[in-house]
Amino acid sequence: MGESITGKERMQAAFKGEKLDRHPVMLLLGGHFAERAGFTLEQFLTQPDAALETIKITCEELDSDALFVPLNPLMPDAQEAFRKLMGKTPSIKKDNLKEKLATWKVRRPEDDKLFSSHLEMCVRCAQAFPQYQAFTMIGGPWTFGLELRGINEAMDDMYDDKPFLHDLTHYTTETVILRCLAAVEAGVHPVVGDPSAGMSLISPSIYREHVLPYHKKIVDAVHDKGSAISFHICGLIDPIFEDLIGLGIDGLSIDAPSSLEKLFEVGRGKTTIMGNVDPILFVQGTPEQLREEAAKCLEIAQGEARYVVGPGCQIPLGAKIENIKAFTQACHELGKF
Repeated sequence: MGESITGKERMQAAFKGEKLDRHPVMLLLGGHFAERAGFTLEQFLTQPDAALETIKITCEELDSDALFVPLNPLMPDAQEAFRKLMGKTPSIKKDNLKEKLATWKVRRPEDDKLFSSHLEMCVRCAQAFPQYQAFTMIGGPWTFGLELRGINEAMDDMYDDKPFLHDLTHYTTETVILRCLAAVEAGVHPVVGDPSAGMSLISPSIYREHVLPYHKKIVDAVHDKGSAISFHICGLIDPIFEDLIGLGIDGLSIDAPSSLEKLFEVGRGKTTIMGNVDPILFVQGTPEQLREEAAKCLEIAQGEARYVVGPGCQIPLGAKIENIKAFTQACHELGKF
């Protein structure tokens, strides 16, 4: 980065509530520079060396303070690429899950072929890019359960078979805990991504009954090991801000439909807030609009040390590079303490 303060140091300061030179910037990027690195998107999503070289060029071109580890089989685009590579259909819904669940044992991350490959990538990224804070997205227990069961079937279970639904979420929660701890061991900060737990799909009361207790178990398990953990839930989550803050999470990344103002009202100083510029603006907007959005977010933050400016979710692959650069530059200039 060519600076005395590294991106990792800025991110760690934000999690501690300390101020260095400026607010950290976190860009949720994927294979945006795969072609520049000489690879196809599929190669970036499935091949370690291609992914590392792409990340190297990404870091050179875009001065973010953090990076997300690639080859993550839990991310939708990578999941689809891996399944195509393995000759499998896109869906991971399991037939006869009610009969099978009782026989399943929670599998160690190291024994999962795809996730173990991602763990190796976590180690390589942490070693290759020590000046950046490395993150990985761990699929949340509710979303994981709905992928296995099917959304419609799970909605029926809420009324017809709650014990089974809780058994399923207990299984996925134990899996998520092991994955988070494995990521920490690899030197990477876990971000639990649970998009199906947002208010676009379920109500606050359903969240509190079927999801909140399991989120709490994950946070407690990671904290018991002396490590930090963050959460990201897509869509609108304003009605459950207080529930999420009450978990004691170290960071909360929010999507564009949620209100950054409201989150600061509830969580200022209690957790590290991340987000929440609309990712579509990076595709459809202009550099001037991205600079304006950066300014708005920083104005709302009012110099709060525990704030990381960035998009509300992953920046689409169709984003204009000049937009990403304009946004990053504005964050650096306007985000100074």
